[in-house]
Amino acid sequence: MPAWTTDEMAPALYQPVEDLETPALLVDIDAMERNIEEYVAFADENGVTLRSHIKTHKNAELAALEDEMTDGGGICCQTLGEVETMARNGIDDIYLSYQVVGEQKLDRFCWLSQKVERLATTVDSAATIDLLQDAAQDHDITADVILEVDVGLHRTGVAPGSEAVALAERIDEAANLEFDGILAYESHVKAEAETKSEFDELCRETMELAEDVVDDIEAAGIPVDEVKVGGTATSRYSGKHPVVTEINPGMYPFNDVGELELRPWEVSKDDCAATVITTVISVPDDDRLVVDGGSKTFSLDKPQMPVPKNRDDIEYANASEEHGWIDTSNSDESFAVGDRLEFIVPHVCTTINLHDLIIGARDDQVEELWEVQARGKVR
Repeated sequence: MPAWTTDEMAPALYQPVEDLETPALLVDIDAMERNIEEYVAFADENGVTLRSHIKTHKNAELAALEDEMTDGGGICCQTLGEVETMARNGIDDIYLSYQVVGEQKLDRFCWLSQKVERLATTVDSAATIDLLQDAAQDHDITADVILEVDVGLHRTGVAPGSEAVALAERIDEAANLEFDGILAYESHVKAEAETKSEFDELCRETMELAEDVVDDIEAAGIPVDEVKVGGTATSRYSGKHPVVTEINPGMYPFNDVGELELRPWEVSKDDCAATVITTVISVPDDDRLVVDGGSKTFSLDKPQMPVPKNRDDIEYANASEEHGWIDTSNSDESFAVGDRLEFIVPHVCTTINLHDLIIGARDDQVEELWEVQARGKVR
């Protein structure tokens, strides 16, 4: 009997999308490239660097594509495991927007900093500064450092004012640390703004707070070369403020239901490049069917549910681990076992993290196969 492997069932280049085994995580390459170009144009118009956050896709080829399309803007990572994956695959300008804590992590950071052209990390306390200084001294390196300032999210970051200045001075005085600037992540705006004008106003107010921090630090004689801000939803509002030097969006090449619902004035279904193709496995009655995509296919970590990509007459109503309940009560169509339905993913970052492979398609044909290389790299 011949040997059998799962490779025989894997997606293949140039395979028709309609022949893919489901559930399949799909990215529309044309839509993805349009989305990137849109943010690149914004960055160019406003004189800011676009440094893409790869925590969304966790793939070095996509990271290299983003770096190329942003004219060498570099990338942003959220874990050392992501940094290591990107560095081993040729990406050499990386910002780690996370605090490095623990002897093993600090050793890894110092090792990685010698493998790439530039690796910066984040601090927000005397403890994280001192730990990084000690490690950098032990390994005879100079570490590039960004000070995170809490401008409203109330997650991590030092409060604006004298405490932020004191930490900037502490970094500046450390023999093995180089103060590069601040991170002012304004994600709290997403929870407060409901209209385009509110996004504009709240982002402007938050950036004015960041500008005050910059003024305070520079008044102490320390230059602030970089002001990093922005996720996908806020980048094109905060990035207009003159204090900003860099935006760090992650979801922007793909979008998702969250972005679709949050900013309907600028995100449409056509902008949602990441979808999952499913197959109808059961039609229990006239008003309900079940597809082969549940909570292990779509991340349901947020209130949004998957949304049909090309139709408005059905609703993804509920999920268990391997089943998706679809309400068809508003549809005039008859559905059958074996039919295929495509859904926009609710939250693209955590949905991709459930999959081993992203299938890139153009003109209904498989054109790229991207492994989710940094999946599980949470350390």
